[in-house]
Amino acid sequence: MKERTTGIVLSSIRHSDRYNVTNVYTLEKGRLALLTPAGPGKGGRQTASRLQPLSVIEAQVNISATRELCIPSGINLLRVWRSIYYEPEKTTVVIFISEFLSRLLHDATQEPNVWRYVEDSIEYLDSSYDRTAIANFHITFLLGMMRLMGIQPDLSDYTEGMEFDMQAGITVLPFHSMSRGRVRISAEKTAFLPKLERMNFANSRHFHFNGKERSELLDLILKYYGCHFPGCDNLKSLDILKEVYV
Repeated sequence: MKERTTGIVLSSIRHSDRYNVTNVYTLEKGRLALLTPAGPGKGGRQTASRLQPLSVIEAQVNISATRELCIPSGINLLRVWRSIYYEPEKTTVVIFISEFLSRLLHDATQEPNVWRYVEDSIEYLDSSYDRTAIANFHITFLLGMMRLMGIQPDLSDYTEGMEFDMQAGITVLPFHSMSRGRVRISAEKTAFLPKLERMNFANSRHFHFNGKERSELLDLILKYYGCHFPGCDNLKSLDILKEVYV
């Protein structure tokens, strides 16, 4: 049975000479794997142009409980992004975010709030021309996604000198016995977390980091994600992103 779906493209992987497997996070069904045309022909080129990372598409999809790959038809772009595929700094961020979401939403079910957050974030990146906001986009995006994924750090008991227990998501005293053997970060780095907690797209242009600070923050955030969602801290695009923003 064919159903109308609205999705955000996460990745496309070559399946055969004629087809790709395109992973899409949809508003109605969560993550779906679509079998899409590939190759140098007109159909393959047209489809590929509509299925770039983080494209927002609409399609009729034949969803079957007995098949892992869904057959789409009538793939159309719902949003035409003006800048993210043409400005190198933004394109690097797009590649990073799409890989991160592919790992994070590996088995994702329908979550409208997550879907809308991702779409709104892409729109913000596409329309932004503030260099600081663009440079901070990936950090701001990851921080906002924590809230939606249920892993926002609890800093309510934080006082100076405490450390952060990454697995529990709370601040603890350095000698706290319950955190022995867990992944923790130092009191010096933990002291920076309340500042990050206030960061969002509305104010991100006011947060000024040098390249080293931004790189360390990104490593810290991804390490935290990795404690809760295995694989999110080992991204191939990370080194390229750091080259651009360090």
